[in-house]
This record gives sequence, C-alpha cells and structure tokens, in this order.
Amino acid sequence: MKADAGARPIAVMWENFGPYHHDRVRALPAAGIPAVAIQLFGRSSIYDWEDSASPPYPMVTLARSEEDISTLGLARKLVRAVRESGAGDCYFCHYEYPGVFLASIWLRLRGHRVFSMISSKYDDYPRVAWREKVKRLLMLPYLGSIVGSERSRDYLASLGMDREKALVGYDTLDVARMASQGEPLTKAPAFTDRPFLIVARLIPKKNVPNSLRAFARYSREQTDGRRLEILGDGPLREDLEALAAELGIADLVDFRGHVDSVRVSEAMRRSLVLLLPSTSEQFGLVVNEAFANSLPTIISSQCGAVDVLLDDGENGIVIDAHSEDELHAAMTRVGTDEALWRSMSAAARASAPRGDSSRFVDAVRALGSAPAAA
Repeated sequence: MKADAGARPIAVMWENFGPYHHDRVRALPAAGIPAVAIQLFGRSSIYDWEDSASPPYPMVTLARSEEDISTLGLARKLVRAVRESGAGDCYFCHYEYPGVFLASIWLRLRGHRVFSMISSKYDDYPRVAWREKVKRLLMLPYLGSIVGSERSRDYLASLGMDREKALVGYDTLDVARMASQGEPLTKAPAFTDRPFLIVARLIPKKNVPNSLRAFARYSREQTDGRRLEILGDGPLREDLEALAAELGIADLVDFRGHVDSVRVSEAMRRSLVLLLPSTSEQFGLVVNEAFANSLPTIISSQCGAVDVLLDDGENGIVIDAHSEDELHAAMTRVGTDEALWRSMSAAARASAPRGDSSRFVDAVRALGSAPAAA
C-alpha cells in the first residue's frame, strides 16, 4: 500500500551508514514511505564501510567524528536535522549515546514519536545489575523498537518495554542486491573444490582459533584436499597465521584480508559452508549474505540470527561456540555428504527472504500504524 503523497517522512538514524543501512532505508521510499537518513558521524568508530553512491533519499551527517562534537551539540544537531527534514516518526539506533537520549526526550516533548533500533540480547555478555537499571532509564523515551531477534525482544522486555511493541526486522539487507552483485559462476565448482569459508573481523569473539583447530582435525581425517578461506582482517591476523602454521595447515588456509561486499558474494557462491562459531554475536548479518547466495552455515547458538534464520539441520547446523568437537562434527557432516550439502544449499536460499530489508519496512509500517500513546 502506497503512502499518501503528502505523508511526512520518517527519520532513520545510525552512527554511520554502510551498505546494510542503505538497504533498509532504500526499501522505505520504494515501498511508498518517504524517509530521511541521518548519520551521526562521517566515519564509523568500528567498521570500515564501503563508500555508497548518492542514495535516493535525503541524507544528513551531523559531525565528522565523535571527537568533533559535544554531547549537547550532538543532541541539538540531531533535533535540528529531524525538524528541518519535516520528519514525523523517528527511528534511532545507539540509545546508549547521551546525546541521542537527550535528543529523543526533546523530540518526544515536541510531539514526535521516537522508536529505537537494537540487536542486543541478554546473553551477549555478563550483565551488571546497576547498568541494566541505567538502561531502563535510557529506554524511557522510546514508544517501541525494531529488534534483531526474539532474544532481543526478551531483553527489551527486561528493560521495561512492552514485548509486543518490539518487532523483529532490524538485522536485514537487500537479498536481491547480495544475490546479484559481482560475477556469476560460469561453472559450479566440484563439491570437493568448495572451501569452508569465514567472513569476519579477526577479533576474539569471532572464535577463529576454534575454526582452525576443527579444520586441522578435518584435514587429518579426510583426503579431499578441501581448503579454508578467511575473508577479513583485524588485530589477530598474525596470531591466526601462526596458529595455522603450528597446526600444520598453513598450506590449506587462505587469508584474503579485507575484501568488499562484491568479492564476499562471489566467494560465497563458490564455497561449501560459512563458519560462524562466535562466542558473542548480537545477530550475524553475514548469515543473511550467505543465504542470499545459497550458502548454508555452521553457526553458534550465541548468534541472534539463530532465532530468525536458522532451521537446524536444514539450512545450517547450530553448535555450541565453545565446543571444538561440535564444530568439527558439523564440518565433517557437511563436508563429506554432497546430497546433504545440496539440500542445505537450496534450503538456505529459500530462507533468505526472512532476512530481507522488506521485513524492516514491515516493522516500520506496524509501528507507524500503532496508537501514539506511550
């Protein structure tokens, strides 16, 4: 259903925009919902996002970086950006930023409806009681939320939000973009030529050492010559390369470093299965990417994507992040049974729409049509 021609746009804000964020906002005007994009800073404090072409919607950047603006200055600029855009409802990430909290209160007092966007789960890391009490206060300005997973809904309920006003649809991307970008396979690789694949920042929570140890066991037991390909960079790269050499698999592991989204899609199309045994993972958007490219995944139960995308044993396998044995068993199961892999690959592609940005649009529609009262 198209929006009225005179409908006020909604404001959607993140710290910094990358391809996933643009996917979600781009889906809004395509569905008849006018939108304005607001990024707090011109660069991310965590991610090295790729530059995006000029988006088909207004976009405002408030400051070059977090160091270039005060808390009060950020709040003022955020309020001004919303007001000058003519936006009505606001969807804000980063509830933990004091400037965002102040702006949210300010906007509520001026008649705007403000919603949060969040992927956090209670089991992301050990929680401290007094911090959780502070978070309950920080969530007070929000009338509802778009969340990553069912566990995110549970977590917001623990912070005082009505669970029915927390709607899944946050961690999404444009499945068609992911499936079509880059060069298509001219010839499908043979089953045994498909490598295990890791796409991750090389940081502790991604649990790459466990993947290397499980792969070393697989390589000793199987004679298929299968490889492990790692796309991503980070502070642990040298240690991981040293571990691969220590395990005797350096000649079977390809460290590719950071690659762009197009190269990720191309790698996924020629791989066997994605490994994501993270010890902490709010969601795991790389699973959305994998499913868009018909790639099943071996994933830890810690990942929020398990709640939304995974059918254990059908489009992937769910494991305990801390169990090398479970990871090794799952790799062996998929790597030695071509019929199973083909079935999982088809199921992964069929599951991809669950992680499409149209679900973000659905959540915006549902929250936007809800009564305005808190």
